Amino acid sequence: MKQYTFLSFLLFFSFYSEAQKTYEPLKISDDLISIDGLINQEEWDKALKIDLNYETQPGYNTKPIVETSGYILYSDFHIYLRFDAKTRETVRASVRKRDDFGIFNDDIIGIVIDTYGDGRNNLFIGSNPYGSQMDVRVLNSIMEESRYEISFDLEYESSGSINGNSYQIEMKIPFSSLPFPNGKNQKWKFKIFRKYIDYELSSSREDRDNSCVTCQFEDDILFRDIKIDKKFDLIPYITSSIEGSNNSVDNKIKYGKVKNNIGLSLNTELSKSLSLELAINPDFSQVEADVTQIDANSAFSLSYPEKRPFFNKGTDILKLNNPDLQPFYSRSINDPVFALKLLNQGKKSRLFYLSSLDNNSPYLIAGRDRSYFGEGKKSFVNVLRYQRLLNNGSKIGFLSTTRHYDGGGYGNLFAIDGLFQLTKNIRLSFDIIKNLNEEPVNNWIDSDDYFNDYSVRLDGEKFNGNGVFVGLSRTTENWHSYLGYKYIDPKYRADVGFAVKNDRKWLTYFQSYTSYRDEGFLRNISYSLKYDMLHNFDNQLDVISLDGRVEASFKGNTNIGITHDYDFVSYYLDKKYSNYGSTRIGFSTSPVELISFDSNISFGKDVAYNDENPELGKEFNFRATLRLQLNNNLSINNLFSYSRLKEMNTIDYYYKGFINRLDTKYQFSKFIGLRLAAEYNDFSESIFFQPLFEWTPNPFTIFYVGGNQNLIKEQEYFTDRSQFFIKFQYLISL
Repeated sequence: MKQYTFLSFLLFFSFYSEAQKTYEPLKISDDLISIDGLINQEEWDKALKIDLNYETQPGYNTKPIVETSGYILYSDFHIYLRFDAKTRETVRASVRKRDDFGIFNDDIIGIVIDTYGDGRNNLFIGSNPYGSQMDVRVLNSIMEESRYEISFDLEYESSGSINGNSYQIEMKIPFSSLPFPNGKNQKWKFKIFRKYIDYELSSSREDRDNSCVTCQFEDDILFRDIKIDKKFDLIPYITSSIEGSNNSVDNKIKYGKVKNNIGLSLNTELSKSLSLELAINPDFSQVEADVTQIDANSAFSLSYPEKRPFFNKGTDILKLNNPDLQPFYSRSINDPVFALKLLNQGKKSRLFYLSSLDNNSPYLIAGRDRSYFGEGKKSFVNVLRYQRLLNNGSKIGFLSTTRHYDGGGYGNLFAIDGLFQLTKNIRLSFDIIKNLNEEPVNNWIDSDDYFNDYSVRLDGEKFNGNGVFVGLSRTTENWHSYLGYKYIDPKYRADVGFAVKNDRKWLTYFQSYTSYRDEGFLRNISYSLKYDMLHNFDNQLDVISLDGRVEASFKGNTNIGITHDYDFVSYYLDKKYSNYGSTRIGFSTSPVELISFDSNISFGKDVAYNDENPELGKEFNFRATLRLQLNNNLSINNLFSYSRLKEMNTIDYYYKGFINRLDTKYQFSKFIGLRLAAEYNDFSESIFFQPLFEWTPNPFTIFYVGGNQNLIKEQEYFTDRSQFFIKFQYLISL
């Protein structure tokens, strides 16, 4: 919830004015400014000054409570930014690694740019007062949950200094790190944005009535006669690891041989619009451990966020409008021998191509009531995407994915999608997908289940499926309405995507009202209703549900939300359940820099989906995260999650347990940090440790030293698995 509170500014860009302003900063030599956070007034004496004259949250284009100014210069190769910011109290900031979630509690300032001017996406490039970096790509998406890419990274320099109740930041952004059209003269849409405690300040006004979040700017900025420095980057890497497992004879860890691996990535720009990336034996391993997701009562596979740098650039183009219809999921490419990626970003179109030979292919089968997962072998993957950009953020596109398995079998998918800004308030979106499949003959999935006379077991069957989504939305300052329909037939699969549910015809209606307060303790309050009706492809009713929600935001970065989900009827494994519901209460706050807290409680009734004879049970779930920033360098995050489902008429439980995860981080500088993650899982009675030292001077140069230790309990705890690893990757720019 916290991160979306910060990113909410991206929902409200400034509206167009008839007299749109174009700024042209002074061009200078690169040797005139040093990025050290210590402002030399002579360096910035002739810089273009931009004041942040508007408070956009909680006020609506009102006078800001503190003064903030931005300054802009540029050279042949770089953009230079300076920010002067005043505060009413001690500056709120700590030393962070890039995109650390703790930065959402800091004072942050930066520039928002649309380099193509067509609303395809926006880039926020910012820093906190210690120079810790935060960059976000904002997509032109209807769904908020798929709108922000925090994993997006750019190369730039930043440094800051604090003086009592004010701070200053300097930034240097290479033109070569930014995507923009060919040409030595560049005109971009831009604004300067600052998040100050629970205030949002901007150099432009916002328009809450405009539903297009990426196509609203008041101002342009013009850079003349820049030099297009084409990138040619080599990124070699080397890893070394040793793994061991418990020897049941004497209860000791037996280690195997040291595994060494080397690889190389090449990233070159054939032109400013056309780039090629080639990776030979790429390292697609996960260094940081994923936060455990509790799925004790889920019959479907869970997705995890992407953290691998190869998928940082260009893959935003692969997302369709509806999250349930995603034909590309980057983690479906697991262990490639090679990977190739081609990206062309023209003024009115985008083209993306990805090819890879994967040694270890995940195999996921969607179902009506559950999904099935197995580990495949070698496969060859191709992804092709074309998108045409239209006016006012509208777009239409084509996508194709193919996966051919070694030994036989394939999964082909074709999709057409579109998003149209019909008026300032109304948007229409659609996805149409067709898949053609032949199963491999293999033992990757062991199941005797059937769907529409087809076996889940991989036995070489051929079938074709479809997926369709249509959505219509209307957004004003106070009201948001949405009507959507989608169907996913029983034979729908996405071999390179993430599809866990099918055999569904789904009608959704959503209506919300939000009331804003410019002043006072209460900042805004919203009320919403959501109605869902599902049928299967035999036209049998699956679900009728009604959800009501009240959410309020208060001063002090505090949010409270209450949701009640009520199912009039639902079916699972052809068994009917009637008139049951559950209530969820969410709370988050970060009133001071020292502490941040968020929690969720849910209680009521739910189906025991993983039980052999599923019945309704009494649920109770509690999840809380406490983050302590003990000083500028040391932070402690503790996640506690408890989940249980009790039988209705007995004292027995379908499941009951908890997970507790403790992350301790010491950030020596914005580039060097030490972390220890420890987790206890009561469900599996296991303990997990991961120490990690990391040096990351830029997004592509990294040095990791760490390990993983897993302990399980029989009569007592013992080490079940152990791993130690080292990785060094270095960016060579030629």
